Amino acid sequence: MLKELQISGKELEGRAIEHMRHLLARLPLAANNLQVEEQPRLGSLQPDFLISLGSGPERWILVCEVKSDGQPRNIRYAALQVREYVNRGPGNQRAYPVVIAPYISPASQAICREMEVGYADLAGNSHLAFGDIYVDRQVAENPFRRRREQRSLFSPKSARVLRVLLTDPLRPWKVEDLARRARVSLGLVSKVRTMVVDREFGAAKRGEIRIVSPYKLLEEWQSAYVPLRSFRKLYYTALHGEKLQSAIVDAFASNEFVIALREELPKLLLSSFSAARWFAPYARVAGEYFYANEGEENILVKQLKLETVSRGENVVVDRPKDDGVYLESMEPKKGLRSTGLIQTYLDLHAAGERGAEAAVHFREQKIDPVWKGLA
Repeated sequence: MLKELQISGKELEGRAIEHMRHLLARLPLAANNLQVEEQPRLGSLQPDFLISLGSGPERWILVCEVKSDGQPRNIRYAALQVREYVNRGPGNQRAYPVVIAPYISPASQAICREMEVGYADLAGNSHLAFGDIYVDRQVAENPFRRRREQRSLFSPKSARVLRVLLTDPLRPWKVEDLARRARVSLGLVSKVRTMVVDREFGAAKRGEIRIVSPYKLLEEWQSAYVPLRSFRKLYYTALHGEKLQSAIVDAFASNEFVIALREELPKLLLSSFSAARWFAPYARVAGEYFYANEGEENILVKQLKLETVSRGENVVVDRPKDDGVYLESMEPKKGLRSTGLIQTYLDLHAAGERGAEAAVHFREQKIDPVWKGLA
């Protein structure tokens, strides 16, 4: 069972020391001499603790920095600190920098390896490479996963902010402009900004934020994505082919929808395969898919002559949990409205094996050209 680690400060440092003792106990250098030493300050740098291994010419000092949060930005900063501490130390001292946290994610591990800094976490991941010593261990799952933060970053309200950022990742957004565009509070934008920067998906500068790693953010979002529908209605229509497409156009052109569109957001959108079909057709999937609020759903029922069914449906209407899904809409054809690039991709990817294949095709055709040159 996943759990949150709720220790910090001296208690976490104590756990880190004991974990390192256990990890290093089997090493030849530690067999006769392993001790924790005081951490002398070098200028403004002072690691959390030092571990002495071996003796004489075989003596090594592990310079250890402990972080309560293993997010990439925190780990990168800690790695810079301990590496600089080692570089400033006596030239005759064999020292190796190490960062420690409750859990160090694969992204944070990659940062440490790139910077040639060792790491260890309380979940069991470790990588130490100094002298003749090499330790490399991986675990499959984070037992200290911060589920609340994961939910918070990809919650329906936060998703409004992410969709805006990913739709135009090259643009730097001011917090006020982003809040206005996403129709959320300044406080929520600030929280999302912090989480995005901490995970190194984005960069903040002078009150602005922009996405620097959109693919990594989208990959994490799709893995955590839960469809936005509050409930789903299944319908059948006897209309097919051109008659069905003509009826869909008529629904978007109806007086009821046009009047509603003048007053607020377009709360009727083609979604999933129906949206992708207009931009980057891939797999031929029977049926039409929509997001719609109650009034707009009634328009569809009337124009498409829909009948409620429990199976054998060829029209699916989802009621979204949050109206933010309507904010980043597109116009695939004059008069029609569909979900935006990011929402279409996420819904395709969540639609099973054929949907995942269609999502990759959609991304290559419609998203990659927008994100060209970004990681």
